[in-house]
Amino acid sequence: MEILLQLGANKSAFIQFILFVVSITFLTVYVYGPFYRAYDQRLKQTKGADQVAAETQDEAKKLEAVFQVRAREINGRIQNIFENEKKQASESSAIILNKAREEVSATTEKARQDIEAQKSNAARDIQNVSQSVADEISKKLTGAV
Repeated sequence: MEILLQLGANKSAFIQFILFVVSITFLTVYVYGPFYRAYDQRLKQTKGADQVAAETQDEAKKLEAVFQVRAREINGRIQNIFENEKKQASESSAIILNKAREEVSATTEKARQDIEAQKSNAARDIQNVSQSVADEISKKLTGAV
């Protein structure tokens, strides 16, 4: 005991040590014990939830991969349909344009023929009128009535 007294420990240190041991025992039994039991129970209950969450994430990744594959397939189908419709539209527009060109050619040719006919009729009319004017002029100049 003298050593303890030389270190500055008195009788109250022994009492403090006993109070410390009692406090630790009380806290261990009534506070830390139930806390750790609740912690263990919660850990056991959430361990399955963690596993379910991991499985759900794995399933979501698999579904995402399936979705991407299907989206690519659908995109390919849509692209094929678009290309086919575009090709048909081009062919249809080419047919319509060719038909319009033929109609324009036929109309133009008919108009040229009409103009040529009117030109030749006008030339005949001019010839007839010029002939009759020339006859009238020669009659007037020769004095024949």
